Amino acid sequence: MDKEAVVRKFGLSDVSHISEFGTGHINRTFLVTCESGKKYILQSLSGSVFRSPETVMGNIAKICRIFESAENKRVAVPRYLQTDEGALFAVSGKEVCRIYEYSEGGDATGEFYDAGFAVGAYIRSISDKNLKLDNVIENFHSYSSYFSRLELLNKESVLKKLDDSVMKKLSGLGTALEQVFTVDLPKRNIHNDAKRDNIIFGEIPVIIDLDTTMTGYTAIDFGDLVRSSAGTDASALTVIGDIARGFADGLEGCLTDAEINSLYYGILYVTGELAVRYLMDYLSEEHYFRDKTPAQCLKRANELLEQLGFYISQKDSITEIIISKFH
Repeated sequence: MDKEAVVRKFGLSDVSHISEFGTGHINRTFLVTCESGKKYILQSLSGSVFRSPETVMGNIAKICRIFESAENKRVAVPRYLQTDEGALFAVSGKEVCRIYEYSEGGDATGEFYDAGFAVGAYIRSISDKNLKLDNVIENFHSYSSYFSRLELLNKESVLKKLDDSVMKKLSGLGTALEQVFTVDLPKRNIHNDAKRDNIIFGEIPVIIDLDTTMTGYTAIDFGDLVRSSAGTDASALTVIGDIARGFADGLEGCLTDAEINSLYYGILYVTGELAVRYLMDYLSEEHYFRDKTPAQCLKRANELLEQLGFYISQKDSITEIIISKFH
């Protein structure tokens, strides 16, 4: 990617510096600093993950229009720049690039409550039934699909084999999830990658990395926020309580009882799913997680399995906490 040529396509002519930015696993991200002092984020979308960048940016355009017209500014999304042709993305070689204004982070008075509120308010804002978003990744959150792939990889692997107890634990999780996430459980527009790092705190929280926003279970966003915020120490339950309270306030009562009851299982879902995906990369070296070695993938998977075990052991306490915040 010719970064200097790309930024010029978006009308930025006074750029003084472009540097690598962030620790994202999928897209390549750069911080663009202009002589005026203004800063922007330049991203190259992963072609192996997002096969149709036009669809991704089409969804983002629809989402941005929702927030531009919103009267109650409780949460925001980045402002994307347009090219001279009026497009939200530009092509450089084989890469698809976009630029949006950089949001300076600030202190969050109640970090975990604020994170829950931001994600809840984001879902509430895009819950308009008239907002039709296209599917950008097939089976993106499909635990059964990932686990079936893992079983096959483990069977075919000669030098690397996963412990039977790990496979049994992950198989049992899949059975439990199938009983909760049925066709009868409502779906709505959600972020689908609502980890803590995708929230920029300021006067108004800004939700970033909107690429995967499409239809899904609300519990997935709640679970990802918990997974990325709460560890396995004594403070974990307090953190979960703060997130749940903020999530409930941000959603303003739009969830059904069935959705509320699924929130605990959303924590198990995303934690287990991520462990499976890291194990897939470990066995096959498919490199979904950019720049991760097999050893790093195995280490991260084991951390997630430990986290999963903690959430399972604390089922009654976590469920009680969540229900208390929504009623």
